[in-house]
Amino acid sequence: MQLDRTYRPRRRRRGLAKFWPLLVLAVVGIVLYEQQPAWLIPHSLAPTPVPTRSAVSFLADAEIAIKAGNYDAAIDAYHQVMRLEPTNPKPLAELSSIYLAFRDVPKSLEMAQRAVAVGPKDTDALNVLARAQDWTGEYDAALNSAMDALEIDPENATSLAILGEVYTDEGQWDIAEDYLAQAAAIDPENILAIRNQAYVREMRGDYEAAIELYEKAISIAPYRFDLYIEKGRQYRVGLLDYDKAIAEYQRAVDVYPSAATLDALGDGLYNAGDHMQAVRKLREAVDMDPDYGPALVHLGMALYARRNYEDAAVELEKGLQLIGDEARIEQVYTLGLAYIYKDPPECDRAEVWLRKALEVDPESGPALEGLSLCGLSK
Repeated sequence: MQLDRTYRPRRRRRGLAKFWPLLVLAVVGIVLYEQQPAWLIPHSLAPTPVPTRSAVSFLADAEIAIKAGNYDAAIDAYHQVMRLEPTNPKPLAELSSIYLAFRDVPKSLEMAQRAVAVGPKDTDALNVLARAQDWTGEYDAALNSAMDALEIDPENATSLAILGEVYTDEGQWDIAEDYLAQAAAIDPENILAIRNQAYVREMRGDYEAAIELYEKAISIAPYRFDLYIEKGRQYRVGLLDYDKAIAEYQRAVDVYPSAATLDALGDGLYNAGDHMQAVRKLREAVDMDPDYGPALVHLGMALYARRNYEDAAVELEKGLQLIGDEARIEQVYTLGLAYIYKDPPECDRAEVWLRKALEVDPESGPALEGLSLCGLSK
């Protein structure tokens, strides 16, 4: 069979059918363009919003910070809680306790009063108010506040411990020990109860027993820098063991370097007779807080011992104005003498402070001597 190589099969005519796929695509395109579903519209990238932190998380941060000895961070966290929950008494009560550890009694009292204002039935608020009132010498008010807390919670060991502290300050030590024994029975590891047991022992002159109790409290709460300072006081004032006192003050600084702890260390060095090191530590304290009155006073005393009368007068005057009624007579007449011994002498400024000292003790020898050096009569 012979093949016709010129043959080509004829194509069948399809008409419009062959264009249907293209028509379908065109229609879909037009619809998509007109409707523009959300998934086709370009979106600008936006950052994922950060969740707002809760007050509970800040309270947890504060507790962690305190146990790490970071009181500054704890204070910041409590202020965040106050911002988020202005009617929550807890951050105010905690701040009151911290400021009392710093020996900032006016600030502690202010925070405690604010805590009770927003939580009049809150036992923690009433407790810190009672302590702040006790430290300002308002013993009746302190007893009432602690009793109010105890009526709300009769098994509150802290309230009982505060009653023990107030009665200790009033000199009613037997009553104090009864309350402290009740507090310890309810909560054997209550730091305030143990601390106040040590305090009443100190007031009775049993410094060795006080030291053991302070150390017990420290073993439970090693982050409490104020306990080291109070333990050091037993060695310095009670037992006159300055080396051990300084070691305790150094432990306080190691836990929390601050104006308060450096002041305790510097004052301990001053009392031990190491005036040069005292000046160094006290200058560190003042650098950390230029308005911390006790450190300024102690620095002035150490400078006076170093015969730097010019600087002593400056630091003492500023410090005495800050601490007010807490000033001791020897600090007052030392400022007067510093003005006399500086070059040139300033007897007019010296007289003011020397006469303040005589108001406390009309027979003060140093004050009378200072007036005599300036040619002034009693």
